[in-house]
Amino acid sequence: MAKVISMVQTFLRLGLLVLVLIGMTQIVGAQIETELKCSADKFYNVFRHNVMQLTTVLPQYFKSVKIVKGDGKSLGSIRQWQYVLQAPEASSKVLMLKETVTSVDEENRSITFSVVGGDILTHYKSVDFIMAVTPKYVNSIEESGSKVQWWVQYEKRTEDVGSPDGYVNLLALLTKEMGHYLLQQ
Repeated sequence: MAKVISMVQTFLRLGLLVLVLIGMTQIVGAQIETELKCSADKFYNVFRHNVMQLTTVLPQYFKSVKIVKGDGKSLGSIRQWQYVLQAPEASSKVLMLKETVTSVDEENRSITFSVVGGDILTHYKSVDFIMAVTPKYVNSIEESGSKVQWWVQYEKRTEDVGSPDGYVNLLALLTKEMGHYLLQQ
C-alpha cells in the first residue's frame, strides 16, 4: 500500500492524475491533459495518418519510425520506433519500441497503441498508450484549439519497478511541441 501512495504522490507532483488500480493484476496508469491552440483534427491526423512526421518535427526525441507490419494506420499494423527519453533518470541512449494500433475511434478522435516489443517491456508486462483529441467549444461553437488527453496504462513486471515517468514526460513534451508546430502550418 505504501508503494501505491508513493506512486500517487509522484503523479500528483508531476501534475498527473492516477487513473485506476484494477484488481490484483496491478494495472495502473497516468493521464496527461494538455490544451493546444491547434485544431483537434490537425493533431489527431498526425497520429492517425502521418506519424512518420514526428522524426522530422521532433528529431531530438524520435530517431526513426518504420512500419514492420501492415500499412502503419490500420488495426494490427506494427511500427518500430527508435527514440530517446528526455528525463532526469534517463540516459541519451537510443531505445526501441514496437507498437500496434489496437483501437481507432474516428468520431471521437481516439487511438490506442499497445506495446508489443522493445526496451520498455524489460520493466513492464504490458503498456498501452491511449490518445483522445477533442475540439474546444465556447457556447456550443467550436473555436480554434483542442484538448489532448493521453492515458498510459501499464503493468509492472515486479513491485520494485517504478512508474514510467520518462514516457509520461515524453508524451507531455511531444504534445506541446507538436501543437506549436501545427499551429504554424
